[in-house]
Amino acid sequence: MKSIEKWLNASEIRFFRSIDIIIFHDDIIKYSLLERTNDGLILMENNAQDHYEKISQCTYEFVNPNRIRFFRKANGHKIIMETKESTSYKTILEQDYVKLLPTISKISESRIQLMKYNFVWNNEKQVIEFNRILNPPVNVGIQESYKEETLNSLQEDIKNLKDEFRFEGMKILLEKLDQTLLVSIFNNNQRGLVMPIKEIDEDKIVLYGLPKEPFEIIAERIW
Repeated sequence: MKSIEKWLNASEIRFFRSIDIIIFHDDIIKYSLLERTNDGLILMENNAQDHYEKISQCTYEFVNPNRIRFFRKANGHKIIMETKESTSYKTILEQDYVKLLPTISKISESRIQLMKYNFVWNNEKQVIEFNRILNPPVNVGIQESYKEETLNSLQEDIKNLKDEFRFEGMKILLEKLDQTLLVSIFNNNQRGLVMPIKEIDEDKIVLYGLPKEPFEIIAERIW
């Protein structure tokens, strides 16, 4: 493995609050955290201080040439509902990383953000539409059931909560690390699923690095 290759955390298990990437250098796995910049599109890397591993001490396999899976020992906890007792047990966690590849694109990044794509993956369906709040945290339909003065008070409380806890709902952003474009899904300003773009044109977008199979999908353009 080349030291310049960067691998993105593609699993649902994260050791850090931010999404992380790893690089392999000799026998060492180095970790970095991805953070947004003032540019909005470009991501920067911050080294995770004092967090590294030796490859020789890890258990792993290659799912395919561009996806590596680590098997990590962990302690699990189970609560028995009838008695409220908690028991612990040993388990193995699987954590996948995908190699970041340069995105193949014939259109500009500003153009990409104006288009919509139909995302269908297993039982999940979502329209990829950039830079919009797709599901506000409060259902505006409830407004009709409140008198005007109650509604005004409720809206003020909601505004204060949003300011304090940064509630915003779901938002999809286009981001970039080196030559790789990423589709990042945020919930209340917390980065969730991140999907690298393998290829994109006027008709479709090819995404990879999903946490479960199929690991790669094609989302057709709908607008």
